[in-house]
Amino acid sequence: MSYFNIIKLDATASSNDWLKNKFLSGDCYDGDVIWVADQTKGRGQRDRTWQSEPLKNLTFSLFKYFPNLPVKKSFHINCAITLAVINGLEEIANIDLALKWPNDILSGNNKIGGVLIENMIKGNQIAGSIIGVGINVNQTNFKGLPGASSIFLKTGTEFDLGPVLDRILKFSHNYLEKLSNNDKSGLLSQYEKMLFQKGRVLFFRDQKGVFEGKVLGVTGNGLLEVQKTSGEILSYPHGAIEMIF
Repeated sequence: MSYFNIIKLDATASSNDWLKNKFLSGDCYDGDVIWVADQTKGRGQRDRTWQSEPLKNLTFSLFKYFPNLPVKKSFHINCAITLAVINGLEEIANIDLALKWPNDILSGNNKIGGVLIENMIKGNQIAGSIIGVGINVNQTNFKGLPGASSIFLKTGTEFDLGPVLDRILKFSHNYLEKLSNNDKSGLLSQYEKMLFQKGRVLFFRDQKGVFEGKVLGVTGNGLLEVQKTSGEILSYPHGAIEMIF
Protein backbone atom coordinates (compact mmCIF):
# COMPACT_ATOMS: atom_id res chain seq x y z
CA MET A 1 0.00 0.00 0.00
CA SER A 2 1.71 3.18 -1.19
CA TYR A 3 0.44 5.41 1.63
CA PHE A 4 2.19 3.39 4.33
CA ASN A 5 5.93 2.92 4.84
CA ILE A 6 6.08 -0.68 6.10
CA ILE A 7 9.16 -1.72 8.07
CA LYS A 8 9.37 -5.46 8.79
CA LEU A 9 11.21 -6.68 11.87
CA ASP A 10 12.02 -10.28 12.74
CA ALA A 11 11.64 -9.58 16.46
CA THR A 12 11.34 -6.79 19.00
CA ALA A 13 9.97 -6.49 22.52
CA SER A 14 7.09 -4.16 21.61
CA SER A 15 6.20 -2.62 18.26
CA ASN A 16 4.68 0.38 20.04
CA ASP A 17 7.86 0.97 22.05
CA TRP A 18 10.01 0.58 18.93
CA LEU A 19 7.93 3.17 17.09
CA LYS A 20 7.86 5.48 20.11
CA ASN A 21 11.66 5.48 20.24
CA LYS A 22 11.67 6.31 16.53
CA PHE A 23 9.30 9.22 17.23
CA LEU A 24 11.39 10.52 20.13
CA SER A 25 14.50 10.47 17.95
CA GLY A 26 12.72 12.71 15.42
CA ASP A 27 12.75 10.01 12.75
CA CYS A 28 9.05 9.08 12.66
CA TYR A 29 6.80 10.01 9.75
CA ASP A 30 3.09 9.91 9.03
CA GLY A 31 2.23 6.44 7.79
CA ASP A 32 5.20 4.59 9.28
CA VAL A 33 4.22 0.98 10.06
CA ILE A 34 6.28 -1.49 12.11
CA TRP A 35 5.29 -5.11 11.34
CA VAL A 36 6.87 -7.59 13.75
CA ALA A 37 7.10 -11.35 13.22
CA ASP A 38 7.94 -12.07 16.88
CA GLN A 39 6.82 -9.56 19.50
CA THR A 40 8.42 -10.81 22.72
CA LYS A 41 6.93 -8.39 25.24
CA GLY A 42 3.80 -6.98 23.62
CA ARG A 43 1.60 -4.75 25.72
CA GLY A 44 -2.16 -4.49 26.02
CA GLN A 45 -4.28 -1.98 27.88
CA ARG A 46 -3.30 -1.01 31.45
CA ASP A 47 0.17 -2.59 31.02
CA ARG A 48 -1.20 -6.09 30.56
CA THR A 49 0.94 -8.49 28.55
CA TRP A 50 -0.15 -9.36 25.01
CA GLN A 51 0.91 -12.95 24.32
CA SER A 52 1.53 -13.87 20.69
CA GLU A 53 3.11 -16.98 19.19
CA PRO A 54 5.91 -16.08 16.74
CA LEU A 55 5.02 -16.14 13.02
CA LYS A 56 1.42 -17.12 13.77
CA ASN A 57 -0.23 -13.77 14.40
CA LEU A 58 -0.33 -10.22 13.11
CA THR A 59 1.34 -7.63 15.34
CA PHE A 60 2.05 -4.14 14.06
CA SER A 61 2.06 -0.48 15.03
CA LEU A 62 1.49 2.58 12.89
CA PHE A 63 2.14 6.28 13.38
CA LYS A 64 -0.49 8.81 12.38
CA TYR A 65 -0.08 12.58 12.45
CA PHE A 66 -3.18 14.60 13.32
CA PRO A 67 -3.01 18.33 12.53
CA ASN A 68 -6.44 19.31 13.92
CA LEU A 69 -7.60 16.77 16.49
CA PRO A 70 -8.29 18.01 20.05
CA VAL A 71 -7.49 15.76 23.02
CA LYS A 72 -11.17 15.65 24.02
CA LYS A 73 -11.90 13.82 20.75
CA SER A 74 -9.18 11.19 21.20
CA PHE A 75 -11.69 8.32 21.49
CA HIS A 76 -12.51 8.83 17.83
CA ILE A 77 -9.06 7.40 17.02
CA ASN A 78 -10.11 4.25 18.87
CA CYS A 79 -13.35 4.14 16.87
CA ALA A 80 -11.50 4.59 13.58
CA ILE A 81 -8.88 1.90 14.09
CA THR A 82 -11.18 -0.74 15.64
CA LEU A 83 -13.66 -0.26 12.80
CA ALA A 84 -10.78 -0.56 10.32
CA VAL A 85 -9.79 -3.89 11.89
CA ILE A 86 -13.38 -5.16 11.79
CA ASN A 87 -13.80 -4.15 8.13
CA GLY A 88 -10.47 -5.67 7.15
CA LEU A 89 -11.20 -8.99 8.85
CA GLU A 90 -14.67 -9.14 7.32
CA GLU A 91 -13.03 -9.13 3.87
CA ILE A 92 -10.98 -12.23 4.57
CA ALA A 93 -13.07 -14.37 6.93
CA ASN A 94 -16.74 -15.25 7.26
CA ILE A 95 -16.97 -14.95 11.06
CA ASP A 96 -19.11 -12.94 13.44
CA LEU A 97 -17.23 -9.92 14.79
CA ALA A 98 -17.94 -7.38 17.50
CA LEU A 99 -16.21 -4.65 19.49
CA LYS A 100 -15.96 -5.06 23.25
CA TRP A 101 -15.55 -1.61 24.74
CA PRO A 102 -13.17 0.01 24.50
CA ASN A 103 -10.82 -1.78 22.10
CA ASP A 104 -11.14 -5.57 22.05
CA ILE A 105 -12.00 -7.43 18.85
CA LEU A 106 -14.30 -10.39 19.52
CA SER A 107 -15.66 -13.30 17.56
CA GLY A 108 -18.53 -14.80 19.50
CA ASN A 109 -17.48 -14.50 23.14
CA ASN A 110 -13.79 -14.94 22.29
CA LYS A 111 -11.14 -12.27 22.01
CA ILE A 112 -9.20 -12.49 18.76
CA GLY A 113 -7.56 -9.08 18.76
CA GLY A 114 -6.96 -5.78 20.48
CA VAL A 115 -5.73 -2.24 19.98
CA LEU A 116 -3.36 -0.11 22.08
CA ILE A 117 -3.25 3.62 21.30
CA GLU A 118 -0.63 5.98 22.73
CA ASN A 119 -1.19 9.66 21.92
CA MET A 120 1.47 12.34 21.72
CA ILE A 121 -0.05 15.48 23.26
CA LYS A 122 0.87 19.09 22.50
CA GLY A 123 -1.22 21.57 24.47
CA ASN A 124 -4.85 20.56 23.99
CA GLN A 125 -4.14 18.89 20.64
CA ILE A 126 -3.06 15.40 19.66
CA ALA A 127 0.16 15.82 17.71
CA GLY A 128 0.20 12.19 16.67
CA SER A 129 -0.68 8.66 17.71
CA ILE A 130 1.14 5.37 17.90
CA ILE A 131 -1.50 2.73 17.22
CA GLY A 132 -0.68 -0.88 18.06
CA VAL A 133 -2.77 -3.75 16.69
CA GLY A 134 -2.60 -7.43 17.59
CA ILE A 135 -4.70 -10.07 15.79
CA ASN A 136 -4.68 -13.78 16.58
CA VAL A 137 -4.61 -15.23 13.08
CA ASN A 138 -3.20 -18.77 12.96
CA GLN A 139 -2.41 -19.57 16.59
CA THR A 140 -4.14 -22.67 17.97
CA ASN A 141 -2.99 -22.90 21.60
CA PHE A 142 -3.80 -20.20 24.16
CA LYS A 143 -2.59 -21.76 27.41
CA GLY A 144 -3.96 -19.91 30.42
CA LEU A 145 -6.18 -17.70 28.24
CA PRO A 146 -9.54 -19.52 28.04
CA GLY A 147 -11.31 -16.54 26.49
CA ALA A 148 -8.87 -16.20 23.58
CA SER A 149 -9.25 -17.58 20.07
CA SER A 150 -7.98 -16.99 16.54
CA ILE A 151 -9.30 -16.62 13.03
CA PHE A 152 -7.96 -20.12 12.26
CA LEU A 153 -9.84 -21.67 15.18
CA LYS A 154 -13.03 -19.91 14.05
CA THR A 155 -12.75 -20.84 10.36
CA GLY A 156 -10.44 -23.87 10.07
CA THR A 157 -8.47 -21.92 7.45
CA GLU A 158 -4.86 -20.76 7.70
CA PHE A 159 -4.20 -17.24 6.41
CA ASP A 160 -1.14 -15.48 5.03
CA LEU A 161 -0.42 -12.57 7.33
CA GLY A 162 0.52 -10.10 4.58
CA PRO A 163 -2.95 -9.89 2.98
CA VAL A 164 -4.54 -9.55 6.42
CA LEU A 165 -2.29 -6.57 7.13
CA ASP A 166 -3.03 -5.07 3.70
CA ARG A 167 -6.78 -5.13 4.26
CA ILE A 168 -6.59 -3.64 7.73
CA LEU A 169 -4.27 -0.89 6.51
CA LYS A 170 -6.59 -0.12 3.59
CA PHE A 171 -9.45 0.66 5.95
CA SER A 172 -7.14 2.32 8.48
CA HIS A 173 -6.08 4.80 5.82
CA ASN A 174 -9.68 5.64 4.97
CA TYR A 175 -10.85 6.07 8.56
CA LEU A 176 -7.76 7.89 9.86
CA GLU A 177 -7.69 10.31 6.93
CA LYS A 178 -11.21 11.39 7.88
CA LEU A 179 -9.94 12.26 11.34
CA SER A 180 -6.98 14.13 9.88
CA ASN A 181 -9.45 16.20 7.88
CA ASN A 182 -11.52 16.77 11.04
CA ASP A 183 -14.34 14.60 9.72
CA LYS A 184 -15.68 12.54 12.64
CA SER A 185 -19.16 12.10 11.20
CA GLY A 186 -20.63 8.71 11.87
CA LEU A 187 -17.61 7.17 13.58
CA LEU A 188 -19.20 6.85 17.01
CA SER A 189 -22.50 5.55 15.65
CA GLN A 190 -20.68 2.94 13.51
CA TYR A 191 -18.68 1.90 16.57
CA GLU A 192 -21.85 1.54 18.65
CA LYS A 193 -23.48 -0.65 16.00
CA MET A 194 -20.67 -3.17 16.50
CA LEU A 195 -20.71 -2.90 20.31
CA PHE A 196 -20.73 -6.26 22.08
CA GLN A 197 -23.86 -6.98 24.17
CA LYS A 198 -25.37 -3.55 23.50
CA GLY A 199 -28.97 -3.40 24.78
CA ARG A 200 -28.83 -6.78 26.50
CA VAL A 201 -29.38 -7.19 30.24
CA LEU A 202 -26.38 -8.77 31.95
CA PHE A 203 -24.23 -8.44 35.05
CA PHE A 204 -21.52 -5.83 35.65
CA ARG A 205 -19.01 -5.23 38.41
CA ASP A 206 -17.87 -1.77 39.52
CA GLN A 207 -16.21 -0.54 42.71
CA LYS A 208 -19.49 -0.89 44.61
CA GLY A 209 -20.08 -4.52 43.60
CA VAL A 210 -22.08 -6.57 41.10
CA PHE A 211 -25.27 -5.22 39.55
CA GLU A 212 -27.61 -5.95 36.66
CA GLY A 213 -27.95 -3.56 33.76
CA LYS A 214 -27.48 -3.03 30.05
CA VAL A 215 -25.05 -1.19 27.78
CA LEU A 216 -26.66 1.87 26.19
CA GLY A 217 -23.69 3.11 24.21
CA VAL A 218 -20.54 5.21 24.42
CA THR A 219 -20.18 8.95 25.01
CA GLY A 220 -18.19 11.20 22.70
CA ASN A 221 -15.23 11.10 25.07
CA GLY A 222 -15.26 7.32 25.33
CA LEU A 223 -17.18 6.60 28.52
CA LEU A 224 -19.36 3.49 28.61
CA GLU A 225 -23.01 4.26 29.38
CA VAL A 226 -24.75 1.59 31.43
CA GLN A 227 -28.35 1.67 32.61
CA LYS A 228 -29.15 -0.19 35.82
CA THR A 229 -32.42 -2.08 36.14
CA SER A 230 -33.52 0.72 38.48
CA GLY A 231 -33.33 3.11 35.52
CA GLU A 232 -30.22 4.95 36.74
CA ILE A 233 -27.72 5.70 33.96
CA LEU A 234 -24.02 5.69 34.81
CA SER A 235 -20.95 6.54 32.72
CA TYR A 236 -17.67 4.70 33.27
CA PRO A 237 -14.09 5.30 32.17
CA HIS A 238 -11.95 2.37 31.06
CA GLY A 239 -10.97 0.15 33.96
CA ALA A 240 -13.83 1.25 36.23
CA ILE A 241 -16.33 -1.45 35.21
CA GLU A 242 -16.20 -5.10 34.22
CA MET A 243 -18.72 -6.90 32.05
CA ILE A 244 -19.58 -10.39 33.34
CA PHE A 245 -20.59 -12.81 30.58
